[in-house]
Amino acid sequence: MSTDTTDPLAVAEAMMKERRDTVKSLAKLGDEKATLQTKISEIEQQESDAYELALASGWSQSELKKMGFTRKSGPRKSKTKSDTSASVTPIDGQEVSA
Repeated sequence: MSTDTTDPLAVAEAMMKERRDTVKSLAKLGDEKATLQTKISEIEQQESDAYELALASGWSQSELKKMGFTRKSGPRKSKTKSDTSASVTPIDGQEVSA
């Protein structure tokens, strides 16, 4: 620190600048980490989708495991399709299936 040591305010400001710079570094790294975690989550979802597609195309879990692919923990996708129809109630009160 090459500041005039006779001026206490200058010394304090120089010390605070050093402290602020360390916090800036932490904030920057925190932002980078959050960005990477978001990217990892996106890739894990793509990986899960690709694994499910491999199963749907005929590969078995044991075959995929022999190749080094394993299902990641988490909820498994259902093989049966759920009912995606919805009911809509218009203003006049008559229910209509969509």
